[in-house]
Amino acid sequence: MGETKQMLFAKNLICICVDEKKNEDYLGKIYHQYSDSFIPFDGVADMMLKIEELFDEWDFPQRGLAERAFTKEAKEAIRERNKRRHQNDSDLLPIEIIQEKFGVRNIQNKKGELGTFVVQVVYRQDATWQGHVIIKEANEKMDFISAFELIKIMDKALEENQD
Repeated sequence: MGETKQMLFAKNLICICVDEKKNEDYLGKIYHQYSDSFIPFDGVADMMLKIEELFDEWDFPQRGLAERAFTKEAKEAIRERNKRRHQNDSDLLPIEIIQEKFGVRNIQNKKGELGTFVVQVVYRQDATWQGHVIIKEANEKMDFISAFELIKIMDKALEENQD
């Protein structure tokens, strides 16, 4: 019998490809379904911020808490983003408009040098993420209840891959 591959299907799938470990931190690329290009990240904190920015751009999954800002510039950026969201005349979500405009690509075939993780964040509640992750090298699907737990899952899998 052939090997069964774990798959996820969602509007907001991302693929995190970890390519390098530097100073006990990870570097790599983030792929999403609406672009052929990738988003580079330089460390786990940078990765999380860039993914959060994608979710804000897509407005999916929606934030459980209102976005906060402490500088005048950041507050203005939030106002502009909210204004653009509400200028949409159709009943479509921003992610659905992006989907129609750019089409959908298969990202589950991407591969990182050290590890590959296909992530679906289902909720952004309690100021963190909840969802599912597939560890491609192990063909294992796991649930996480916080961004920190997702990082711990990824770190453990990457350590096991290096052994």
